Amino acid sequence: MSGTPQEIPASLVRPLQIVGYVFTGSTAVLVWDILNNLRNDYTLLSRHKMSPATAAYVVSRIASLVYTLGFTIFATYPLTACNAAFIAFNSFYPITVSSSAFLFFFRVRAIYNNSRIVTIIFGILWLAVLATSITVPVSGRGGSAGDPLQCFSLARHGAHGGSAGITITIHDTIVYFAISYRLVSNFAHTRRDQLKEVFTGASLPTFSKSLFTDGQMYYMITVVTNIITTVLVYVRLSSSLYHGLMVIPNVTLTSMMACRVYRNTILGLTRGGGEELSLPTLANGHQSIQISGVHFTPQRSGTTHSAGDVSHSTGELSGAKNLTLKVVNDSRSEVHDDTGAAAV
Repeated sequence: MSGTPQEIPASLVRPLQIVGYVFTGSTAVLVWDILNNLRNDYTLLSRHKMSPATAAYVVSRIASLVYTLGFTIFATYPLTACNAAFIAFNSFYPITVSSSAFLFFFRVRAIYNNSRIVTIIFGILWLAVLATSITVPVSGRGGSAGDPLQCFSLARHGAHGGSAGITITIHDTIVYFAISYRLVSNFAHTRRDQLKEVFTGASLPTFSKSLFTDGQMYYMITVVTNIITTVLVYVRLSSSLYHGLMVIPNVTLTSMMACRVYRNTILGLTRGGGEELSLPTLANGHQSIQISGVHFTPQRSGTTHSAGDVSHSTGELSGAKNLTLKVVNDSRSEVHDDTGAAAV
């Protein structure tokens, strides 16, 4: 029906195609990630009790899938109520963003041993993420053109339009440096070393370095996409359809990376063959001894070094049980498992 009023305006044809391609590709990546980790997700849910963090993990996975798949349908399928669909699909944005951020709230609390002040500070940061993400569903509306109808989103320009991206970037930056500093503080001897290790993590043992590397990867990827997403909201572009172009890829990457970090930590999918536990202090009566780490390798049985050089003590035990390192005297140490057996 060429030349009729129902035809999509020429100025919208190419932007609509680009938006459709980007949304479809992002959804395909997320679906692949979910299918590729079905076994790990089953293990996580079946072998570990349901906790608030695990619930946030599940919510993030489901909400991000509904959000990205919904907007892929919105951009590629002829819907009759585009504005209603826009509001419905966009309502999942605060859910997926806040649940992904919630995973790092639990992560930073755990690393700081559930410190009250840390809980308050990062709890407020998380609430800021939740509050600003709620502005996204009301920062635009759905429009349509052509016959059959082609839906598209129209952004409303204003100070709140990119507030969610700004808040998430600030949140992720503070969380990253707080976790990184905590991980390296037990292994760097001077302030200068600590500042260097925050960026490199070179001296960390395997398990701690895995936590550090996963967090670093999450931060670098999500901060870049958050900045690009926020910039596109405010800059003047050739088409208003491009203002929300990066929102779907950003949600996809943020959810994927946050869930990956949590999944790797819980399931112990760390790089390298062994697993290392970083213990900050070791109590012996009235004496507190600083140690750098205890290394347990699940391959063979062995012994620990003497307590005389406990700052570099390592032990190798078979199996994966609850292990406790205990100083018996100045020249002898024991590692107890949950059955009561000891390796001297």
